Amino acid sequence: MAVYDADPATRARALDTLAAYAEDLNRVGLTVPADSLTRVRIATTLADCVAHADYVQESVPEKLDLKRALFSELDALVPAGAILASSTSALGMSRFTAELSGRGRCVIVHPATPPHMMPVVEIVPSPWTDTAVVERIFALMESLGQTPVLVNKEIAGFAMNRMQGALLIEMFRLIEAGVISADHADKLISDGFGLRWAFLGPLEGVDLNAPGGIADYLHRFGHMFDDMAMEVREPGPVLTPDLIARLDAEMRAKLPLEGIEAKRSWRNRRMAALQKMRRDMQSEA
Repeated sequence: MAVYDADPATRARALDTLAAYAEDLNRVGLTVPADSLTRVRIATTLADCVAHADYVQESVPEKLDLKRALFSELDALVPAGAILASSTSALGMSRFTAELSGRGRCVIVHPATPPHMMPVVEIVPSPWTDTAVVERIFALMESLGQTPVLVNKEIAGFAMNRMQGALLIEMFRLIEAGVISADHADKLISDGFGLRWAFLGPLEGVDLNAPGGIADYLHRFGHMFDDMAMEVREPGPVLTPDLIARLDAEMRAKLPLEGIEAKRSWRNRRMAALQKMRRDMQSEA
């Protein structure tokens, strides 16, 4: 595998970053093959990186002009049979590949963060992505132990960020209205729904929460969701400067900025342990 970044400093620390990720997994028994890092080559030019690629994963910043220029360059550099994938979190592939001769091999492959801990990955074809490319992506991701999910059509934010956004937007509104603090809103997830969601999706969860399954649950409690959906919202942005400042103050009181990197590592180790437990439980089933 070859890795390239336009920033020399990022290239210089790439192997150390990968080694730290491998250590997080090894600590909890998710063994990473000892020779994994020897398979990674740090390229010094984009052309050198992709010259013999079968698959390319782009992860540049969310800037449309930058992605458009890069994919135009990649389309000319990469062998004809290679897949061109983007990690973009919100920009549809059709927005920056329409003019490419090889646009049929282009597809969104959007991982969750951190990608080495979370198996799920969104596959979002453009209107002109070849069906065979989508099939190859699914096979590749599954062979790597990932969990690909198909988003059938382009939509801003795709599915994962829209679902996450719906939760965050409601949390922002509740905090802004003084209903709950940021700390306690987080606890409702980390010590509440999050425990259930580690093993079941929300729809599977409610399916278990009534004797007659999801239909019974929605007949009993559906009015609650209808009422919330019909609430009149104040016009204007959800994130005001005051709310951003309040959220930042609460977060920094709990975790100074200089502690963020250590907390990320703490999170990654616990996610790895959870992933190991999930795999062990699946093998016992």
